[in-house]
Amino acid sequence: MTDPSAANPPLAAFPNLRIAALEGDGNAFARLTYPAYRSFLAPVDMGTVAIGAWIGDIPAGLILARSLEEGTALLSVSVASGWRRCGVGGRLMEALAAEVPAGERLTATYSSRLPARAAFEGLLRRQGWGEPVLQSMRAAGTPRAVLEWAEAHSPALRVLRGYGLVLWRDATPDDRAEVERLIAAGAIDADFSPFAMAAQFEHWSDNSWMVRRDGVVVGWMFARLEPPDTVWYHGAAVRRDIEHIGPLLLMFHRVHQVAAERLGPDSTWRIDSFPRTPAMLAFMRRRIATFASFVDELYRVDRPPG
Repeated sequence: MTDPSAANPPLAAFPNLRIAALEGDGNAFARLTYPAYRSFLAPVDMGTVAIGAWIGDIPAGLILARSLEEGTALLSVSVASGWRRCGVGGRLMEALAAEVPAGERLTATYSSRLPARAAFEGLLRRQGWGEPVLQSMRAAGTPRAVLEWAEAHSPALRVLRGYGLVLWRDATPDDRAEVERLIAAGAIDADFSPFAMAAQFEHWSDNSWMVRRDGVVVGWMFARLEPPDTVWYHGAAVRRDIEHIGPLLLMFHRVHQVAAERLGPDSTWRIDSFPRTPAMLAFMRRRIATFASFVDELYRVDRPPG
């Protein structure tokens, strides 16, 4: 979908190349963007920045962006197959940058599973954009893979002496008071409040846990059962000063023991990270990606204002 050329050839190399903003009906360029974005071309509205490239009268490229409160978001850039590696993508990127008001942020988000990821990242680099920053992750797999990993790496779990697991539904008043204290003190982010999570979705009460250290609650993990055989993780947190020790892994392992018993070892688990949570992203990359059969990372890149 992107132009991986190393440099933009001089204009003379393309005597019939024309680049201009689209107005009115842009359906002639619809094949040059993703189906989900084609409605922005019919017609091109006030919130859309659509710039086309023509070779003669033939649509040869398209860059599409949307104006948002926080700036302009690049949605897609694509060049027809016969004109790739010719600098057309770079010209489209330059035209988009010229449309963005001075000082306004221009940003792009994309998946690690983007088929043309390497070409897209190369295009951004050549246009002077910043480095990709990981925003969020999704992962999926089976309890079997988790339990096999745990069996092969059992020392990682055995070292957690002094830790114990209790179902969240069995939390005592002292446990709940300690949770509130941890959040108030900033030891665990308020976004991971188990009280808020319990109010937002119906968790699997037989498989949502808290972890205690020397009898005092230090973290929790909530799961939701999606029939017939999928477990979703909607939130997990531990005290910041012990994130590196492994209590999250202890809870994750226990959830999969229960899932394997109740749903079968080849049932499915899925987990989505929370936004702006470096510790959770680090845990998913370091641990969960090891035994996941599916991983999708969402990256963000900003163009420096200019």
